[in-house]
Amino acid sequence: MELRQLEYFIQICKSGSFTKAKEELGVTQPTLSQQIRVLEDEYNIPLFDRVNRGVEITEAGKILLNKGNAIMELLEEARNEIHERRHKSVETISIACCPAELEYLAPYFIKFHQNYPHIVLKIVDAEDVEDRVLEQRVDIGITAQTITNTSVTTTHLYRQELAMLIHSAHPLADKSSIPFRALKQINSMMFLEQNKSLIDMCCFSYGFTLKSIIHTSTTSVLIHWVRHGLGASLIPTSVLDNLRDDSVRILKLEGRIPSWDISLAYLKSVTMRPSVRLFIQEIHSYVRENEVKLSCSGN
Repeated sequence: MELRQLEYFIQICKSGSFTKAKEELGVTQPTLSQQIRVLEDEYNIPLFDRVNRGVEITEAGKILLNKGNAIMELLEEARNEIHERRHKSVETISIACCPAELEYLAPYFIKFHQNYPHIVLKIVDAEDVEDRVLEQRVDIGITAQTITNTSVTTTHLYRQELAMLIHSAHPLADKSSIPFRALKQINSMMFLEQNKSLIDMCCFSYGFTLKSIIHTSTTSVLIHWVRHGLGASLIPTSVLDNLRDDSVRILKLEGRIPSWDISLAYLKSVTMRPSVRLFIQEIHSYVRENEVKLSCSGN
């Protein structure tokens, strides 16, 4: 059965005659009669009884009419949904994110866009997150800094800590963890520039200064250098959680270690758009799911 034949059949049922139906459909009487004959041959049963004033639908025809109307309604729903999706207005959410968190949150940004393709995420790596939120240059901020202005609302996302990444040939490669104070004995340390003050403060509390050879602002660069045996590196644990590489080893740090909180920030006085509210709900769910996965895996 073709969809055209079903449309012809339903119109005849509505009109009560072939003559009226052909006028509504804009086809000739022979064409209409021939298509209904094909339909009746397919089911091997009459769909209409011909009477003097037109046609009457048979019991078999009533069954086809009931199911046919349901099919046409479903097709109309599909057309409407497709039309809405095609003509849905594109929205943009602007986000200021501290650079150190971009690599960890990148999978979430990708997942969000896949789930909501009509929402464009404009992500800016920035250290001055609070200022950008206050000046309404962005809708949302993601920051490790403490927000001081009471006009900005903050919600906690997750806690970030450092772990040590070493090459598989490193003398400590057989260990799963080391005390933080043991870093005093390691000469070739590398870490992110933005973590320097936290690391220095933690080292000071243990009574030593860390001997570092490289500071950079990019986590992937640190991992690359460790792979090539250029030294050991302090890297946020969230970035290392999904690292699968036999050439490196991850050591947990024990004792007092550098850590910081990552928060969402947005302006109190601005009415939040539904898309921004959705983004906030989804990112909290994403973080919770990741925490559960890590807890189940024993990390």
